[in-house]
Formats: sequence, structure tokens, C-alpha cells
Amino acid sequence: MNDKPMENEKKSQSTLAGVIGQTRRRAREGHLSVPRQLIEMAVLKLVYGLGPGHYHTARYWRKGLPWRFKTGFWPYARYRRFVATLNPPVYQKLSQNKISEKALLQLLNIPSPRFVGRLHSRYGVSFAGGPLTSAGDLQQLLLANPGLDRLCFKLVEGYGGRGFQAIQCIRDGELTVELLDTGRRLSVPDFLSGVLDIGAGTDYLIEEYITQHPQLASLNPSSVNTLRVFAYCKDGETAVMDAFLRVGRRGSLVDNTSRGAQIFRLDRQSGVIGQGLGKDIFNEVFENHKDSGERITGRNLPFWHESLELAQRTVAVFPNIMFAGLDIAITAGGPVVIEMNVEPDPTAAITFDRSHAEIFACLK
Repeated sequence: MNDKPMENEKKSQSTLAGVIGQTRRRAREGHLSVPRQLIEMAVLKLVYGLGPGHYHTARYWRKGLPWRFKTGFWPYARYRRFVATLNPPVYQKLSQNKISEKALLQLLNIPSPRFVGRLHSRYGVSFAGGPLTSAGDLQQLLLANPGLDRLCFKLVEGYGGRGFQAIQCIRDGELTVELLDTGRRLSVPDFLSGVLDIGAGTDYLIEEYITQHPQLASLNPSSVNTLRVFAYCKDGETAVMDAFLRVGRRGSLVDNTSRGAQIFRLDRQSGVIGQGLGKDIFNEVFENHKDSGERITGRNLPFWHESLELAQRTVAVFPNIMFAGLDIAITAGGPVVIEMNVEPDPTAAITFDRSHAEIFACLK
């Protein structure tokens, strides 16, 4: 499937032109009339802080939608204030810092990728307790542990896939590493200085790279394709609020939507993969992978109920955290937590086709 025509069309239109064009298009398709849409856009912007882009991305032009649904979505500032009442900011850093998050997950027996070490030019330390501050330290660790094959490097304070790197260790006489995204082979010193830029004070968490379940790998093999699960813990009771699937693009190591990953809805009861949805004013829907053409909609996810149970267990172990978006990968042995987000992207509500007021009603 070739996405270039659609991508070029999107880039060629300004936001205003795109909104006007989509307003007319939806009216021609039999949805709300142009005047009705424009009036609603004006009221929602002036009174509720929700702009025309949100109007079309959330498909407010559909006939029969109650007004409480449209006003139940919140602008980012209000969403952030509400989440802060659930997750006090002084406790949020426990998850936002990947070292402290990893410590809690491992200490409380939550399945997650194996911890290899913290790579830092002054304070780095390996899982075995030795220093991990230089290329020599990393090389010694890899030579002493031949079972360390594929590794990923995550910025301790990174987000959205920023700074993520993954390597394959090559042991054919001389130890080298191969970048999983490009296949480029480097010496360990060149990798640390040229790719990770350790000399500049960067701080990395090193984990074993997840080998995902073959059913997930078949969706897109270059990325670990994960579930984003919204879950809460209130007064000792846990529950899943909703979930969707993220599938990376061909050649990409990550499945972050900011890097172009595709989003698919999920049936809450069965885990069957539903229709894919683009989160923009064009409301693109799809059932196949955009690059490979592999059909994704209609498939069953393995370990679905186990994944939901793991999300609930995880949110319950973080002190004074009531709500989170969990990124969960599925391996041949079951689900593992990749990371927890204590302030997940509020636009997920659009993917769920549920307003923020509806999603958070159980926590008000």
C-alpha cells in the first residue's frame, strides 16, 4: 500500500484550509451541515478551549453525538491538572526516571526487560556491580557475559523514543556492535562516542532487547509492537480503562506514534485487533500495515487477559499513583512491562472514542 499521495496531500494543506475542506467534505457525506459544524467549532473553542483541529480529529461531525460527549474532552492544561490530582507531581518522577522505575519493577517482581546497567561517564554501574563508565567497561561486561546478545539503550530521562538505540553484539574474533536499525557495524568505542555521545554526559539505561511473540513480530518485525493500556488503582481496587495497539513502521526500532507508528483499536473483552485510525483531521482508517500491506485488523492478540492483569498489578505498585498508561510488550512467555507513563498522551481518548469525562468518571 502506497501512502505517499495521502501524505503529500496532508502536507500541501494548511491547517485552516484542511479544516474548511474537511468540514465541507463531511457535510457532503451526509453528516452535520457546514453551518452547524462551524457554530459548534466556535462554541467549543470559545467556551471549552477545544479547537477546530480537535473537532475533526475526534470526528465531532458525526450525527447523533450528544453534546456532553463533545464537551467531555478536555484541553491539555485541564487534563494535566486533573492527572496531577491523581498522581501527585512529587511522586511522578518515580516512573519518569527510568532507573527508579526499573528498580521498583524488579524489586516487586513485575516482569520487565532484564536490567544490564546504567551507562554514564561518572556514575555508571553494571548489574554485577562493576563500573560502567567507558567503552572499556562496556566491552569487558559484554565479553564476560556472552549471553548478552541484543541490547537496547534508553535515555534515563527520555520520552517519545528520543535517544533510543538497539544493538546486536557481534563476536567473531573482535567484539563489535551492529545497529539494529541500519545494520551499521561499529567498534564499542565508536558506538559510545559517535552514537551515544557519552562524553557529553548522556545517561542511559541498558536493558536486554525484547524478543516479541511471533504473532506481534509478524505485524512489523523491526519494532517491538506494544499495547498502551490505561489502568487505575483506587482504594486498593484496580481496573483497566481501555487499551490500543501500536505498530511501528518498516525499519523503525520504536512504535511511538510521534515516529509515525500506526494505532489500532482493540476489543476490550477479546483482545481482537480492530480498525486502525489516524489521529488527525483526515480521519484515515485502515486495516493493513501501511508499508508491508500485512493485514492486522481481525487478528487475535496472545496473552490478552494476562496483559490486562499485568497492567493492573503494575499501577498498584507505584506509591501514590492512581492512574497510568502502561506500555506492554508480549513475548513467547507472556507480557512484560516496557515502561509506565504517569501522564499519558490525552489524545488517546480519541482513539478510544470516549471523552475524558467518561474515561475518568470512575476516579472523580
